[in-house]
Amino acid sequence: MLYDAFYQSLDYLFIIIPVMMIGVVAAEFLVEIGWIHKIGFIVSPLTRFAHLREECSISFITAFGSPAASNSMLKKLYDDGLIERKELIVASLINSFPAIIMHWRTLLPVFIPLLGTAGMIYLGILTAVGLLRTLVTLLIGHFLLGEKRYAPSNTIHQGTSFFNSFKISIKKSKKTIFRIITMTIPVTILVFISIDAKFFDVLATFLKKHAIFVPVPSEALPIIAAQFTTNIAAYTIAGNLLSAGILNTKEIVLSLLVGKILSSIVSIRILIPYYVGIFGSKLGSQIMIYSAILREGILIVATVILALSW
Repeated sequence: MLYDAFYQSLDYLFIIIPVMMIGVVAAEFLVEIGWIHKIGFIVSPLTRFAHLREECSISFITAFGSPAASNSMLKKLYDDGLIERKELIVASLINSFPAIIMHWRTLLPVFIPLLGTAGMIYLGILTAVGLLRTLVTLLIGHFLLGEKRYAPSNTIHQGTSFFNSFKISIKKSKKTIFRIITMTIPVTILVFISIDAKFFDVLATFLKKHAIFVPVPSEALPIIAAQFTTNIAAYTIAGNLLSAGILNTKEIVLSLLVGKILSSIVSIRILIPYYVGIFGSKLGSQIMIYSAILREGILIVATVILALSW
């Protein structure tokens, strides 16, 4: 029903839009009070190696708490002319790694009781893939972007009071927030209508039919199929197959990796409103595609190496 799709989109919007708004205002506020120079040193070696401006350091730190707020910060910096388009793309790709680390808090309570060692190995591989993607992006930034001149670490910022800085931040953020809201709402509703129309189910069914060509035992196909709906279901099935001795640790890990690769198309339903809402249609689509190519490409290589060497 269209009503269901509409209300589901509202639930999503009520969660994601406030986070984006906070990220935009926080970016402006941190610039306004001069904290860029005070705490940017924590990750400045990474951003300087990638030839990113020091403003990007704050977004990387923020990504450990909220990837949406982090990317909203980057878009605000881009709108203000503080960073260029290439810097925005590189910084956004780098910020994906903190999101993986923060994902541990939800995965560990599930993996340990259900999958034990197999779950820890799988989580370790995903973390290594995320770290490798960040390192590759740092190298890309190092050779793609021009070297910057960085301000001395003892730079003194002559700012106003916190209250006045906050008011100024809100005022400067209104235009960006309006653009995010007007872009995110229609795209999100359209995506959830597509979900209601079973568009993504058709894609998932197509990929599940072709899962027979992947190098995993036939007993592992229920794990892969379940990953098209919910990861918890896939982990539960995997845990049962492991405890029953039907699949061993290697087969469980490989099955989960293959399922993650094949079911990645399903994540588009969330990624489209997320990236387009923050960065706009053209730039958001580019960042989403670049991120997917790096993520899935490295994951495929890692899965093949693991299948051949384990």
